[in-house]
Amino acid sequence: MPTLIRRLVALLGALLCAIAVFVLASALGIGFWPLALAALAAFLASGWFLLRLAGGSGAEAGRWLVAGGVAYVVVAQLLVGRPPARTLAEVTAPPDTRYWSLGNGTRIAYQLVEPRADSQGATAPRPPVVVLHDGPGTPQLPFLLALGKRPYDFLASEGRAVYYYDQLGSGFSSRLDLAHDAPYTVARHVADLEAIRAQIGAPRLVLAGTGWGATLAVQYLLQHPDHVERLILESPAAIWAPAWPETINPAARARMSDVQASTMAALERPPLRLVLGRMMSDFSAPVAHRWIAEWEGDQWWTQRTEEAMRLGQPNLTCKSDPAESGLPAPAGLGFFANSYTLANALELPDPRPALRKLHMETLIIRGTCDYFNWDVSAEYLQVIKGAHYVAIPAAGHNIWLEQSLMFSEVVGAFLRGEKLPLEAYDPQSVSQAPASR
Repeated sequence: MPTLIRRLVALLGALLCAIAVFVLASALGIGFWPLALAALAAFLASGWFLLRLAGGSGAEAGRWLVAGGVAYVVVAQLLVGRPPARTLAEVTAPPDTRYWSLGNGTRIAYQLVEPRADSQGATAPRPPVVVLHDGPGTPQLPFLLALGKRPYDFLASEGRAVYYYDQLGSGFSSRLDLAHDAPYTVARHVADLEAIRAQIGAPRLVLAGTGWGATLAVQYLLQHPDHVERLILESPAAIWAPAWPETINPAARARMSDVQASTMAALERPPLRLVLGRMMSDFSAPVAHRWIAEWEGDQWWTQRTEEAMRLGQPNLTCKSDPAESGLPAPAGLGFFANSYTLANALELPDPRPALRKLHMETLIIRGTCDYFNWDVSAEYLQVIKGAHYVAIPAAGHNIWLEQSLMFSEVVGAFLRGEKLPLEAYDPQSVSQAPASR
């Protein structure tokens, strides 16, 4: 191997050593600049050793090391040391937004639709409906505000209060101070929901979850089965994430040109600064988050999500052209709420054995254009005793946006205990669905 190539490989090895020291030394709890100096020292020490192994005189190795050190400092400052320009607009809560102040310090934003009285002026005391949004970290209040409508308001005429809230870490709700607080977990979201139930003062709830919200509803059910009257699971995500490494149906992705594919591939890769910060957080989240501001992750994820929606990756509706979906741009996203919660979900024990021991009246409702594979939602029918499965034609992930009348008819009938209209399955028979993994 030519000497030039050996020396370049030596400097690359020194760079990898510096990155390893930067990330691993964060476990010591020291600040960013001491970490940066430790990484520079590791670069210089390992670089000198490797350059000497590459051959040549000590003077030549010294010149290469000085040049490499200067390049290292300049590139590290440009790629890692400086935060990006902040372009992300903050979301502003509308005047009718209310807040729950929970005992753990969380402040949860919500909107309430009061139950309407009957002709005699009385309302039947029925368990309220609490709506759990998709994500995690994908709030519903900014989304519903931009749309100007909400999916479950019609239930107020049936004597049910309806609560919409943004989960911790996104939307109009508070966020954890990750430089001091423990990161987001599934258990924290479950605990918040139980604290919300206590503040509402309802012995039991109807939980209506979309996507990840369905997974959260199941986790809450396992912890507090006596506090759940019924479940409404719209386009549910996997019951247990480790069993489903791939959930998206390839047919739900729109075709892209080579230019679009290149643009999307570039946005799929987080900036190096964010990658290193997330790696450091596995060793010391407080150190990582004293360096990486929360808005940096939110900004990258918002840009990526907006471009993915524009290109139909995946397509969220039945429209063949994603531009015709009518969906508003994403707002209030919480990258770290998403990242930490999903990482924690992969560490949870399999909930399905315990779930099979329960009986719960459950509506599993899925649009035939949903981007999740059909068998992800079919597993709920196999696992939950008392589950009913309804497939809604010509509807995507948020069924109520494209088939609002059908959605309200099915949900209303389910809550009244009536025979479900359009009770049907996807083209495959449920008996042919893959066994639970």
